[in-house]
Amino acid sequence: MRVLILNGSARGSKGITGKMIEAIVSGLSEARARIRRIDLKDISISPCTACLSCMHVDAGVCVIKDDMTAVYDALRDSDLLILAAPVYLDNMPAPMKMAIDRCMCCMKPFLGKDDAGRVRHPYAWRMPDKFLLLSTAGFPEMETFDPIIATFRAQTANFGSHRVGEICIPGSIAAQVDPTILTGHLDLLAEAGRTIATTGSLGEDLLRKLNTSPVTVDQYLAISAKYEDWCTSRLNRCRISTRGFSD
Repeated sequence: MRVLILNGSARGSKGITGKMIEAIVSGLSEARARIRRIDLKDISISPCTACLSCMHVDAGVCVIKDDMTAVYDALRDSDLLILAAPVYLDNMPAPMKMAIDRCMCCMKPFLGKDDAGRVRHPYAWRMPDKFLLLSTAGFPEMETFDPIIATFRAQTANFGSHRVGEICIPGSIAAQVDPTILTGHLDLLAEAGRTIATTGSLGEDLLRKLNTSPVTVDQYLAISAKYEDWCTSRLNRCRISTRGFSD
């Protein structure tokens, strides 16, 4: 299996998203998947200008020449696309959305019905056959992921791809304070990588375990209190420093 991971985290490898990617990659690698990872924070992608040149002038080719060209090549050469997208203000980070918007160039201007009877564009070239969402969020409630899941499912349908599933692990603020709370889920992510690379799918039981919060709300608040203490200390230091400068 050829896997492309697009990492939309502004922290790259340093945050919880990076740890989740590392875990699933370990499982994919064990099962001999061929993996390519692109950290969107490290490349330059311009927003889609809606010029529609890719539909009306040079079919399937984006007129904007930037680092997205390499992303297109990777997409065409992949069986599975993993969108590693932490929740930023209720949806995916801007660089991830910008990259997905630029994939409009895979579509032709014509219209027809897809397999589900929805009106969609046919394709000049095909995105990966399978899509998987890998997400985390600062808050502990699973409903935090509702907007990004809806967006991900709509994108999968737009590109005529098949949804492997959504892996959403909440409570990243607490996980930054106490990384041990993620241990069980990281083991499950490795298992998910092995399973996907071997079978091309994920079982409902494994998805259910992955999509169970590693902490209760009360546990989350207790752990996150340490983060709040750190924030208070930092803000106080900044106030003292600013006051001293103004004096």
